[in-house]
Amino acid sequence: MFLKYITLFSGLNYLIFSSVLLLRQSPVKKANRVLGFLFAMLAVYSIMLSFYYTALLNKNYSHLIYYAPFDLIILFSLGPCLFLYVKVLLGQKVRLNPFNIIIQVLPFIPAVTFIIYFLLQDTQTRLNLLIENFEHGIWHTNLLNLLVYFQMIIYLFLCYKTIQKQFKKSSRILVQKIQIDVSWLRIYVLLNLGFMILSAPLSFYLANEKVNLIIAQLAMVVQFVYLFIKSTWQTEFFPDASITDLKYREGILKISDQVVTDYFKVLMLFMENQKPYLNEDCSIQSISAQTAIPVHHLSNILNHHFEKNFPDFINEFRINEAKKLLSNTHYNKITLEAIGYD
Repeated sequence: MFLKYITLFSGLNYLIFSSVLLLRQSPVKKANRVLGFLFAMLAVYSIMLSFYYTALLNKNYSHLIYYAPFDLIILFSLGPCLFLYVKVLLGQKVRLNPFNIIIQVLPFIPAVTFIIYFLLQDTQTRLNLLIENFEHGIWHTNLLNLLVYFQMIIYLFLCYKTIQKQFKKSSRILVQKIQIDVSWLRIYVLLNLGFMILSAPLSFYLANEKVNLIIAQLAMVVQFVYLFIKSTWQTEFFPDASITDLKYREGILKISDQVVTDYFKVLMLFMENQKPYLNEDCSIQSISAQTAIPVHHLSNILNHHFEKNFPDFINEFRINEAKKLLSNTHYNKITLEAIGYD
């Protein structure tokens, strides 16, 4: 009965999480939509399992006549969905080309093949497969579970690499003038990756669907509740000091004149020598990371001491660069459009 109630409870929780993320306004609404869709899939998955377990525990096998293991499709969708959430949250481009699509689809082929095989069996054979799998496990589902673990580990590793790429610039992202600390995301991925690696041997040693799914359900509840709380926390669902408007009110950050002067010298030297404004991906986070000037100090200096926001500050350098090119006779044959594009 424990298994029945934990799956039902999980399904209802995921349904609530999905509704909250899909309905509420947020600076990272696009990322929340992806996460909301992921929770919706988890809700369907848990409710399907609750129905499946209840019928098997109560030996109401007639309820399983029309059951098919479509939950496998959901399991194989979790990794890509989580990876997409990380990419969208961090504001990184999602590239879809034929090769990437094929790679994404490949893990689904064994699951779809097994579902077709299952549906082609007569009613009694399907029931026997479900009962045997629940009590002892069958090689079909053991192999599919192995593929799920392998696929999830790969996607978590890709998530980690994506987060590390962002952390080389800054542990904070800028969304609609709101600065969001995403340090928690790396912790979540590492914990999840550790759990997947440690639980895989135990799962295949036991080779019992009942025990394996109790472990999986408990782990999923803990991990995805943490993901929900942290994702909503970081988007102002709860007030948090790590989320701050970049336009600080006067007096919140008191920087001495000497510190301002020192930072400004470092900044101007960097701008003149490195010319980061020629890079279309130039951001306040990247300049902060390369100059070792904290983002909040850099923003405060520009906004309050020089009465400029970051885009205006960068555009001024770009305009001056364009003036130099226009005044240089070497560039007489270059069109204004080309200079503007550069």
